[in-house]
Amino acid sequence: MRNVRVQVLGATTLTRAVVPYLLERRGARIVGIDPGEEHEAHPWFAPVRGLARDNGIPIGRGEADLVLDLDPDARPTTPEGVGLRVLAPPGARSPDLNRALLAPNAGGAPGPWEMVLTDRIGAWGSRAVEVHPGDDAATLMDRAALRALETLDAAWGALVDALPGSTPPLPLARPLLGGRFRPQETFVNWEFPAEAVVARVRACAGPWGGARTHLGETAIWLLDAEVHAPCAPEGWAPGTLLEVDDSICVVAGRGVVRVHRLRAGLRPPQSAGAFATASGVGPGYLLA
Repeated sequence: MRNVRVQVLGATTLTRAVVPYLLERRGARIVGIDPGEEHEAHPWFAPVRGLARDNGIPIGRGEADLVLDLDPDARPTTPEGVGLRVLAPPGARSPDLNRALLAPNAGGAPGPWEMVLTDRIGAWGSRAVEVHPGDDAATLMDRAALRALETLDAAWGALVDALPGSTPPLPLARPLLGGRFRPQETFVNWEFPAEAVVARVRACAGPWGGARTHLGETAIWLLDAEVHAPCAPEGWAPGTLLEVDDSICVVAGRGVVRVHRLRAGLRPPQSAGAFATASGVGPGYLLA
């Protein structure tokens, strides 16, 4: 196996999984990690920076034989390298894997979702990413990172042997899309059914910091929620607080959502009931 200088692009969950793999891979040497401007200020860059510091890896770019792009849905594959990408099923608006957690009427799409190692010509390998009923964004991305490692490991020998690249990979079965969640897509629409509201909370957990709503002028990020009831009492508008105890119950377009944890403004995460009690919020208040 030849020695390979690898340039890593992106600072994501995949970066935190793939960099240790490359450090253990015989013949591979990481010459730099370039997080990109959009990631340097994001909380998920901090663990990547620590990983680089602890292993003597420069932040930036170096002279490389292989460019490995680990930002799975933010941009097309870099022309000089390969990338780990999410391949979305038909019906999905983009390959942002968090969409697998959304209800269909909120922009979600059923599987199969795939993690693909691809360049501009086609795919070097892929693994299916399973979506389980109890998943949130964090558990789903951890599983996606594991599938990324499996895909990269299976294709590594062929990929390195082909450098600088004369052996064409297999063509993709369906096109790769571009784009990720837009900020406005993290907002809760209380007119959606309770199942769709809970799905959005799950999809926006983890790196997105929760699904966003407002109580008056206060921005609130919902972190943990479940369907409380399939039907709501008559005469209550969507978004209205119905009950407050150690959590809060909110009327949806169909059904009732129980919110367990949230983050309000710049405060740390707390139980929804504690927030309501401290804020003097009770039944009849409106989230929008």
